Amino acid sequence: MAVQQPNLGLCGVQPLCASRSDADHEFKVLRVPRCGQCSAPELEPSIETELSFSSSSAEKVIGGTTSNVDQRNLHLAKVVIREIYSELERHCEEEQRHYEQSSVRPSQQKCNVWATYTNKARLQRFASDSLAFVQSNADCRTRLLTAKQLRFLILLQHLVSEDCSDVNRPESLRKHQDAFEGVQTNNVNSQLVKDAHRSEFSVDGRSFSMQDLPAVPEGQEEERRHAIAKFQTEFVTALESYLLSFCHRRGLSPGGTRRLIQVVTTQMSQAGLANLDRGSQAARYFVSSHGLDQRTAYNLSTMSSPGGAEALKLSILCMKTGFTQYLEKDETLRSTGAEYPKRCKSESYLYQYATLCFSVGPQVDDCESIVASVLDALDEAHISPCLAEDEEEIVIEADTSQIT
Repeated sequence: MAVQQPNLGLCGVQPLCASRSDADHEFKVLRVPRCGQCSAPELEPSIETELSFSSSSAEKVIGGTTSNVDQRNLHLAKVVIREIYSELERHCEEEQRHYEQSSVRPSQQKCNVWATYTNKARLQRFASDSLAFVQSNADCRTRLLTAKQLRFLILLQHLVSEDCSDVNRPESLRKHQDAFEGVQTNNVNSQLVKDAHRSEFSVDGRSFSMQDLPAVPEGQEEERRHAIAKFQTEFVTALESYLLSFCHRRGLSPGGTRRLIQVVTTQMSQAGLANLDRGSQAARYFVSSHGLDQRTAYNLSTMSSPGGAEALKLSILCMKTGFTQYLEKDETLRSTGAEYPKRCKSESYLYQYATLCFSVGPQVDDCESIVASVLDALDEAHISPCLAEDEEEIVIEADTSQIT
């Protein structure tokens, strides 16, 4: 299967550098040359059904020692990591068979996703990167985490990292069809521009929200469209100016500037919320739109990276309140008949939060790459069902995935 994949390096970013024989690395009978994007320390993955972890990397942590908490979290993380990438591989294989059986031609982006998660060498690289992330996470070294907490954190980190890598790839090798536009640049994610009026933003302490503007009377749709367009232009201009100023201070090249703006604005769009949902406990529930109050907020500022250099910090918050009906996705999928919504009290809520750090990485194709790390995350679902008067009240809370 690995031989049949597109000729990409382990990172899936660039074509194989076949002319550089000194960069070849052997994985049993398969030789996979490395490309310039593969800057991580060299590993020795095996092309097997189960992903493997070297004992040396599993025991190595910052400071050179491991605690009982470290060891227990790392042991559980290995199990979670295998489950995550096995599920991704299985999903892609099933989806690929479905397309073949229905004779439907898949998009190039979908083919690229299949090529990524059905390649054993790349899965091994992802697994090693995920374990390294757990080892470097401060919370994983100080307190015990559950499997669901680790899954939320690890999957979020992987998805955000893959979004970053996607902007480094040629158009034909990308896994997403993101479009970009802007006022001062052409690098702001179009989905962010389109949905800007539906969310709240803070850029270096400056607030941008349609709720802060005078309300447009109902029925005056033309005035509302003008107000939204004006808001979008003002917000995008301010966001671009802030990001361009950061890039100028860091001395980024034009290519590095383009990559950073694309990466950051992609996570400030629906793509960032989708990444939160993929491993979230809150995403297990469908909630009624009647009475629903959904708040989505993004806060962008600067911080010092672990190396001391200036970096960007993005906080993402999504909270749903006010709903009185819900469905559990797992029950809906298992049910053969119609599944009716369950009633819940208005104090029920779904909450997701994450803080990402964007820093300047190594050179890729003669310009800077952008590295994203998940600093902290919170995933909480609180459902308080409505019960009959003679029943004892029970509050159902999904396992809280809190990384603080």
